[in-house]
Amino acid sequence: MSHLRLLNKTIGRIIYRLVILAFALLAFATGVHAWDHPSHMTTAAIAFAEIERARPDLIEKIGLVLLKHPEPPPFWVAVEDAKGKERVRRMFIEAARWSDDVKWTMYDRPTWHSARWAIVAKDAPPEAKAAAEARKGKPAGHAIEALVLNSAMLASAETSPTERASALSWVLHLVGDIHQPLHVSDYFSKNFPLGNAAGTLAYVADPLGKSTIPLHMLWDSNTLRSTKLEEIDRNAKEFVKKYPRSSFPELAVKGEPDVFRKWARESYNVAVDFAYGYGIETVADPDKDQDPDKVVKKMVKFALEGISPVKEAPKVPAEYWEKLQSVAHRRITLAGYRIADLIISAADQIASERALAGKVLDTIDQH
Repeated sequence: MSHLRLLNKTIGRIIYRLVILAFALLAFATGVHAWDHPSHMTTAAIAFAEIERARPDLIEKIGLVLLKHPEPPPFWVAVEDAKGKERVRRMFIEAARWSDDVKWTMYDRPTWHSARWAIVAKDAPPEAKAAAEARKGKPAGHAIEALVLNSAMLASAETSPTERASALSWVLHLVGDIHQPLHVSDYFSKNFPLGNAAGTLAYVADPLGKSTIPLHMLWDSNTLRSTKLEEIDRNAKEFVKKYPRSSFPELAVKGEPDVFRKWARESYNVAVDFAYGYGIETVADPDKDQDPDKVVKKMVKFALEGISPVKEAPKVPAEYWEKLQSVAHRRITLAGYRIADLIISAADQIASERALAGKVLDTIDQH
């Protein structure tokens, strides 16, 4: 009986800490706007250019959709005095970051930003293996389900204008999220027996700064640290030139079932093979196991004030940093192409539904 009580107590402690770490991840993710916005905005800039190239007739329609957004003020600010196509483009790019900007508001969907499968290290202790196995092979987070929902709403002729604008924003954002390897993985090891909360509890020295930075933020940010539109445009053009559509054979696959899960698993494989497979050294927050409430407070302080809870962390090896940039930029570009394809497909489906509805109404009128 004593062993059973001990087991139950241990399991209870694991569950409690996992819940706390989930809140820690949410608190952290809420405050990294200055870092991960550039990646989402760059993806959107790439997608917009692709839509303009392939289907210029959709640009005005996209603008009309975004005018019905449930939270319009950020879009008014983003467009400044731009007119016409440029006005739509700026609204489109703003839409890609909106889902992060509304954290802790009525529009927030905290579980939608990730779908994290476990990665178990060779040195993982029994409690780490137990925590990972408790997931039963399922990811933590609902990014995939959210994409299924919002892409369906985006492509339905019955969706209201406001719902369509919200769905478009979420599709822009979530496709970007699932192309980032640390949004689809949690690492369980000797140092992280309860998981590293998508890399937010694992710190390294920032290659582009003097502070320490969570591994998650390093992947989110990569080299993209500015939200200035001219920087976003420069990066988007550079990435498209370096990674044209022809360099992605996976884009040729159309209409496959469970497509969003497959995209997320692509990123997961990158996490397994490289993000963690390289053997990157990190240091954990010293309070990650002892005082969960303190961990959350320190992470929020880092998010809001830029004060890292870890003073010193291992340097990122030059080889790892160079490959991270290549992998991250390639995933950002691929996400942009895929977003454009999703939007074009959604527009075609709406047109088809409306054409069919019109024929049905004509038939009804004849009887």
